[in-house]
Amino acid sequence: MRIRAAKLEELAPKSKERALSPRQLAALQREEEIRRALGRLRNDEDILAVELDPAEKIPTMRAAVKRAIAAHKPGTNMAIRGRTIYLSTGKLPGGRGRRPKAA
Repeated sequence: MRIRAAKLEELAPKSKERALSPRQLAALQREEEIRRALGRLRNDEDILAVELDPAEKIPTMRAAVKRAIAAHKPGTNMAIRGRTIYLSTGKLPGGRGRRPKAA
């Protein structure tokens, strides 16, 4: 048996670098594409249509677009018609017209 003085760093868990999973890589690529698309919205008249592939699910893409809007361009409006997501900084027709919360 041997007794010695120890340092606090010896007890700290060592961080491991892990490769991203295919699902994480797909999410990062999707986020980057949506961020670039949001950058193309210059004024209220610009409207972008994001047409989904048959393999892409509407709820997944809706959540990804909402997350990207919140992170990169708040105030952007989104509408979903069929398999197409429309984005604009101006008002999009056909919405239910959400009222601002009372102060």
